Amino acid sequence: MKHLLVAYSWSINNIGDIGITPGLLSLIKKAEPNLDIVVIASQPVGDRAVEFLKKYLPKYNERCRVIANPFVDIKRLPESGASQTPDKLRQRWGEAKLEAFQKGCATCQDAQQISEDLLTLFPTDIYRKIGQNPEYREAFENAGFLLYNSGTTLNYGRLGVKNLWGYTLVWALPLLIARNINLPYGINSQSVDAVEWPLELVYKKLFKDARFFYCRDSDSLNYLEQKDLLNANSGFRPDSTFFFRGLDEPWAEVFLKQHSLKEKEYICLIIRYAGDKSTYHDPIGGTISPERKKNQMQKLRAFIEKWVAKTGVKVLICPETRGSIPHALEQVYSPLPDKIKKDCICMEEFWTSEQAYSVFKRARIVISMEMHSIIMSLNVGTPVIHNPFAEAGRKKWMLRDLGLANWLLDIDETGAEELLDTALKIHDNFSAAEKRIQKVLPLLETRALATIAEVKAGGRGKQVIAEIQFRRK
Repeated sequence: MKHLLVAYSWSINNIGDIGITPGLLSLIKKAEPNLDIVVIASQPVGDRAVEFLKKYLPKYNERCRVIANPFVDIKRLPESGASQTPDKLRQRWGEAKLEAFQKGCATCQDAQQISEDLLTLFPTDIYRKIGQNPEYREAFENAGFLLYNSGTTLNYGRLGVKNLWGYTLVWALPLLIARNINLPYGINSQSVDAVEWPLELVYKKLFKDARFFYCRDSDSLNYLEQKDLLNANSGFRPDSTFFFRGLDEPWAEVFLKQHSLKEKEYICLIIRYAGDKSTYHDPIGGTISPERKKNQMQKLRAFIEKWVAKTGVKVLICPETRGSIPHALEQVYSPLPDKIKKDCICMEEFWTSEQAYSVFKRARIVISMEMHSIIMSLNVGTPVIHNPFAEAGRKKWMLRDLGLANWLLDIDETGAEELLDTALKIHDNFSAAEKRIQKVLPLLETRALATIAEVKAGGRGKQVIAEIQFRRK
């Protein structure tokens, strides 16, 4: 077949986001080693992330090449305002109607007609524009299939955010263009938290015409079904980070030695500190009160004190995201009593996904408010506790789907004692905890390889009706 076009490769400020695309590339290499791949980066030309990815991703699949995000013209727009919409779309509809569409207060007639524009004329306009660049034109024209990568980027209205022109349509554009030029496309391993009217008018056709739409958690499948947005070929597919295989063993060995950490004799703790409205690209920015954030960090400090006092096992406070480092230091580590601090290490520099993977591999337990550290830890056989808050989204449901529901604790609904109790049960029955994970992993790879087979067949594989049963309502 022609090359496979992958959209997108995500942030380089999050070890989980970094690991998603290498995981997919490793999976493809195993299933189809001779398949050429073009990956569209999230970032535009000139962004340092693009140059990083051009060198980094081929390490996981030498047949991969990376191109910058060609949709920069609408990617860097302010968060709202029809005056910021692409010129031709604005000329056709006017600023007032487009603003009404974005806010969800357009008339039904206008909403239907603008939706049809977004499915046809709008992607045609964008494709003609990016087609002036030979690299972008070739990426689409010579593609045999477009695969939408694992993530949670197709939301509209999540936590009240309706940023159609500067966010949602940017992430959906590769799919809109593929549909418009009759390039087969499939949506893989997504979590979907919210799709509000009128964008659901667009998505209903966009999702239906995909060769498949797989979700990484059953709650997203149930949500799509409730919204009548479920593709005929739907089911569960694991997040691609499950297939990340990068390690940095020498670095981990030096790191552990420097901090007097011994294998399986320390736990990792990762926070998610919700930013405010000014925090760049924080999807939950401003939605969690200072009181809740303070209470969440207090619980983690209380847990650390109780854990160290009870077990003597050290705690490594480490990051999933670059932006969490100062918050972990200020809100968790610094307020701890000195007698507890001596058994804690708080990382002050960001690390690579490979370094984190090797450290998680050696940990006894990984406790994380962030989902991708949980995925990476499970993948190396390390027991986990996931303690997110509700606003973190449906992806937390993955643990329930994997049969690990008792390792999922909402941080707002549980106290330090319950977190300690869960950690002690793992600690005291460690061999049994490891065996639980070993039963899960083979099934995940089988499901994921089935997707690559469908891609090779142009997405015309047998409908996975039985997979619908995976959803647990």
